[in-house]
Amino acid sequence: MRPEGMPRKGEAMDDLPVVDEGAIERLKEWGGEELPRKMIELFLDHSGDRLRQIRDGLTSGDAGRAEAGAHSLKSSAGNVGAVRLQKLTEKAEITAEKEDMDGLRDLVPAVEKAHGEAVQELRRLVGRMES
Repeated sequence: MRPEGMPRKGEAMDDLPVVDEGAIERLKEWGGEELPRKMIELFLDHSGDRLRQIRDGLTSGDAGRAEAGAHSLKSSAGNVGAVRLQKLTEKAEITAEKEDMDGLRDLVPAVEKAHGEAVQELRRLVGRMES
């Protein structure tokens, strides 16, 4: 049985979308035209801090700190439809919860890459909203 939120058999993390634009449309339905922009801006303003929290927890050997950062980043990514980042941070959260610091160390580069891709795509989307 695959862990919840992980790609299905034969599906790689890279097969998941960087950003599911359907999530942005759902935000518009729930809160109007401004909600997606506000949520994306919050993500852009604070997601780097959550990523640093994961790294700091890893560096200091504080699995709880890393887990808290991964949990928060997972939730934020989910709010803006950053699917790939959400799935990777879910895996990082589970790994940190198990205090598997070696496993977490192996995951962090993929989380960082997915974060960078999500930031780039979300900035592009915000730019389109302003046009």
